Amino acid sequence: MNIINLLKSTAIAATAAASFHTAAQASSISPATLLEKPLITGASVSADWSTSSPGKTLALRYTDKSKIRTIAFGGRPGRDVIKEISPKHLEDRSIIMAVDFLFWDSTLSEVGPSLKALDSIMSQASRLGLPIVLGEIPELLPGRQVQRTKLNQEIKRKCASYKDCFLMPFDQLHRQVLKDGYLEIKGKRYTMKDLVPDGLHLSVPTSEYLADMMLAILSRQSK
Repeated sequence: MNIINLLKSTAIAATAAASFHTAAQASSISPATLLEKPLITGASVSADWSTSSPGKTLALRYTDKSKIRTIAFGGRPGRDVIKEISPKHLEDRSIIMAVDFLFWDSTLSEVGPSLKALDSIMSQASRLGLPIVLGEIPELLPGRQVQRTKLNQEIKRKCASYKDCFLMPFDQLHRQVLKDGYLEIKGKRYTMKDLVPDGLHLSVPTSEYLADMMLAILSRQSK
């Protein structure tokens, strides 16, 4: 499925998401199993500022709130968040969702510690055989995100090197919405202000849309 088509239409995402049930059954991996005990980590979006994160929104369709573990902090870079994640936090998890893990790292002057944090979370996922969902870093703070390009390159490279890594194309989506002036969700057009009201945090329709997208991406790549 073409990624641009996925970004432009939730109908496509919904179709792909629905097909996950069939695909997952064929491979003996169900959404309920994959999303049973997620670890959600990162910055404020993952910490449910404004609304539930896309990861939590998706997981709650298949599991109980008590089985979701969140280690996320608004305004904190991944190089700091990684220090809060111990092996015991991961031992019983079914997937890691780290879609905004390095967002604030993109504003820092040095990139080295952030790359080490990315290496660490990827190594832990690989060691335990856990799927992991990462996210591109969109340009939400023009002029401030001096490390964004470098980090996006490394996120893509690391994700491509691990078969159970899934990448949310936030940068592509952001660019597409800026180009089109809107994103169509269930037949309604949403402007960037509707999608990210304060410039950083998601609205409810945005989180639902991204949850559908995440499931669609898991569907395509886990066949």
